Amino acid sequence: MAEEVKRILAAIEKAIMLEVSELTRAPPNTIWVTEVSRCIRQSFYSRIYLKSLDFGAAYTILRGRLLHEVVLRNMPLGVTETEEGTRSIVVEDEAGKVEVRGRADIVVGDYIVDLKTSERAPDKLPEEYRGQVQLYMELYGRSKGLVVYITREGLKYFQENRDEGRIAKLKEKALKLSRALRENKPPEPEVGFWCRWCSWSTQELCPEGYNYKIGKSSERG
Repeated sequence: MAEEVKRILAAIEKAIMLEVSELTRAPPNTIWVTEVSRCIRQSFYSRIYLKSLDFGAAYTILRGRLLHEVVLRNMPLGVTETEEGTRSIVVEDEAGKVEVRGRADIVVGDYIVDLKTSERAPDKLPEEYRGQVQLYMELYGRSKGLVVYITREGLKYFQENRDEGRIAKLKEKALKLSRALRENKPPEPEVGFWCRWCSWSTQELCPEGYNYKIGKSSERG
């Protein structure tokens, strides 16, 4: 490969990585909605070991962002109330204050709308995305949520009503993740379906997730 081509490709990759790497640059007392809605051990390791995201993860995030921007740019005036920038709430325990940050895709009336891109929509909304839309409802003071999948086959949506109990548990997770980052000690894992694709489900870093992954592979085999 010619040196000029290498420089061009490296520049493109760097531009993509810079665009999506803010998740790993946040201080320990700032937790993102997307981090607390999934397994917080996974989020912990991504913060500790991925000062920049791997390219596969970066591509997924960038693809979603680009499609979201297209949708929002062409939404009719007056439909969405989303402003620029993120929103945050502060949760606190004896160790101090933690800021939970995020930005909803669309806000209209009582609804928070979270857009997802996928080849196909699932039959049931994943727990991770239920958690995300619940936290967005808290950040924006809304009572209803829609998770809308944009797929090759069209749109499919799932509706969520505000669940104060679930929101309280997610806030507690944010405090636990912040504490783990400050102490540099992995939090307890949340073993589940995401272990199958987690980069940290190894014998060294997360034996619980590794055993789950191996067990599910054996069942399929």
